Amino acid sequence: MTPSQLESPAEPAFVEGLSPRFPVRYRRTCFAVFLMSACILMLELVLTRIFSVKLYYHYAFMVISLALLGSGASGVVVYLFPKFFSRARLAKQLFGTCCLFAISVPLVLVIVLRLDFQLDFTLRQLWRIVLLYGVPSIPFFLGGLCLTLAMTHLAENIAQVYSFDLAGAACGCLLVIPLLNVLGGPQAMLAIATFGAGAAWLLLPAGSPKAVYLVPFAAVVPLLVSFALGPDNSNLKIHYVKGRNEGEALFTKWNSSSRITVVQVNRDRKNTWIIMDGDAGTLLPNFNGDIGSWRFLQGRVSSLAYHLKPSSRTLIVGPGGGIDILTALTFGNRNITGVEINAITVNDVMRGRFKDFTGGLYFRPEVQIHVDEGRSFIRRAAQKYGVIQATLVDTWAATAAGAFALTENNLYTVEAFKDYFAKLEDDGILTFTRWNLDPPQQDLRLVSLTRAAMTEMGLSQPEQSMIVVRESRQHEAVECNFLFKKSGFTDEEVRTVEAISRANNFEILYSPLTRPDNPFTRLVTTTDPGQFYRDYAYDVAPPRDNSPFFFHTVRLSQLWGSLFLPWESRKTNVGLLVLFLVFLAALVLVFLFILFPLLWFRSGVFAGKEHGRSLGYFICLGLGFILIEMTLVQKFILFLGRPVYALSIVLFSTLLSSGLGSFVSAKLPKERLLRTISAVCLLIAAATLAYLALLPFFLYRFVALGTASKALLAVAFLAPLGFVMGMPMPLGIGWLRQTVPALVPWAWGLNGAASVLGSILTMMIAVNFGFNQALIVAAGLYITATLFLFDDPMSRASRREVRKIA
Repeated sequence: MTPSQLESPAEPAFVEGLSPRFPVRYRRTCFAVFLMSACILMLELVLTRIFSVKLYYHYAFMVISLALLGSGASGVVVYLFPKFFSRARLAKQLFGTCCLFAISVPLVLVIVLRLDFQLDFTLRQLWRIVLLYGVPSIPFFLGGLCLTLAMTHLAENIAQVYSFDLAGAACGCLLVIPLLNVLGGPQAMLAIATFGAGAAWLLLPAGSPKAVYLVPFAAVVPLLVSFALGPDNSNLKIHYVKGRNEGEALFTKWNSSSRITVVQVNRDRKNTWIIMDGDAGTLLPNFNGDIGSWRFLQGRVSSLAYHLKPSSRTLIVGPGGGIDILTALTFGNRNITGVEINAITVNDVMRGRFKDFTGGLYFRPEVQIHVDEGRSFIRRAAQKYGVIQATLVDTWAATAAGAFALTENNLYTVEAFKDYFAKLEDDGILTFTRWNLDPPQQDLRLVSLTRAAMTEMGLSQPEQSMIVVRESRQHEAVECNFLFKKSGFTDEEVRTVEAISRANNFEILYSPLTRPDNPFTRLVTTTDPGQFYRDYAYDVAPPRDNSPFFFHTVRLSQLWGSLFLPWESRKTNVGLLVLFLVFLAALVLVFLFILFPLLWFRSGVFAGKEHGRSLGYFICLGLGFILIEMTLVQKFILFLGRPVYALSIVLFSTLLSSGLGSFVSAKLPKERLLRTISAVCLLIAAATLAYLALLPFFLYRFVALGTASKALLAVAFLAPLGFVMGMPMPLGIGWLRQTVPALVPWAWGLNGAASVLGSILTMMIAVNFGFNQALIVAAGLYITATLFLFDDPMSRASRREVRKIA
């Protein structure tokens, strides 16, 4: 392709030296890049959803690494075999890679659905992990190969092509939500294959035999067959969920944040459960309208608050199947508000198919149900409540936003508890139920959260304001109820709770009148909570919105030991160990598939100064971009109410505006290219730090607005940062074309490799230090990138150039 042809993209462009029979039509190629980029991002998010159901949520995070590693490896392959991936073969290879991508997706789906998995580290299981992650990497490699070929051979117009790439990814963020909501995980993957086939049709070489036109159709057939067979198609069923055969379900439905099933154990109507992602369950009561027959619920440890305030205005966070609502009704409560985040549970189960089974519990006049995120609802609520209740609110589900973006984390932070306290009546009670283990972790952390929130709100006498009661120890994990009263419990109220506890064989872990020698008493009464946290066996310090990992209680020194914890504790704590192992595995994969081939087959790749500068520059870009992107997704979860909204809107805004920035970067002056790139990188660093300062005001100031208004504000707020973030990559490719053109595909692959590590590094920084710190690191990476743009950073000329830019 000649530069003059690239300046007129409306006209068909032809690869130099290529037969006219196979033209590379520029406009169609750009739209194919758009579609393929959307497919790759949608596949990444849909696989995250499927892996969260099939595996434990920790492992779903690896899908992001797979996607980015595929892109990186494809870049290296193109670099290593330039003769095979020549411009003369571009048209056929673009068409072929799109076809192979579209055909591979249904094949990968079949394998993923049928593989078994257990949460252990035996050699057999490690092989299954390799297979489970190795097979899905194939379509990511093929999709990345298509994009790399386009970027390499259309490098003269990289700004426009890269803008189509980013815009496609942005639109994929929005499209994946309706795909999952309407089709569910497996069928959504088949739909992605169809989009891939659409990209192949756009790239059909001119003059191809008619039979070639049928090749992409092979990827469309599975979706058509799935529609013909209907929703009960066993071929699209996940055969093993969390290592066990799930059996027959009474009801199954997917959405973008979960897979909900209703199962009945041994066909017992009294043992019917709503199951989210194959693990987190809530009992579905077979209620016939007779409240009196359910008074036995008053003997549950989670009902203690109602014995003190039976008829107060009540807010229940995460009511699920309605047991907590039914409990409140047995006490005569006539003003109950429930906030449930999962629309399927409310609309399809409780108000839909199982309406009669549950006696219309969610239609009762005393009950008002809202589909919303609990904390977001509380912040907007105008009234105050006598009781705010949350019982075992957890899902262990990875949303499309990634495995470590759990909705429940935002319910268990110091800032969240301050929100709850603010919406309690003066004598209101906050009651949370968590699992009690030996030694205590989650329930003890509720005490630490309360102490921190009370201190910051100027509330005194914590020893009079808390009661902790657990069930009798019959299992490894038993329910433990934590109660906080804003005005402090009276002696009469404490005696009432203690009497009910004795009658039901509960154990009092702490009350103002009963103070056993245990960690709860020591934490409630200590004058130095910080010293208690340092001395305690687990990390029970109060988490904050900056690092909202409530369920993670092991310290760095205890990571390997998390494998040997009791099951309930291991399930929540092994995630960070998995994250470190994934990081190490990613390092090995990056070396094997990206760095080793370059060193082995192109031993002189790092010989020149330009090569070394390319290495540092594109690594910094990959790390910095992904750190900012993933951190912003997490930051906006609370603001937008749901992880999937945060994912879609944040990525849509940043990617689309980055695409626009990439397009505009072609208009920037090329005379002093290094100076331009440095100025842009420094501007991104400054903007990142400015956003760090502005985010708290923005997120808290407008949180009470409606979802649509908040979404528009988020897009507008993030667009300026995304705009400048889209410039360094195409500008860097342009700089590379002026110095070492052959390294363009390698630079693309290296950027992808850095993104692989950056996606994991983001969460490692956040868990151990916080998301704010991740943004600071990202700003530092963009500053560091400018240092790789000069031959000798210590030379007088380079220092003078840097001073001019600064």
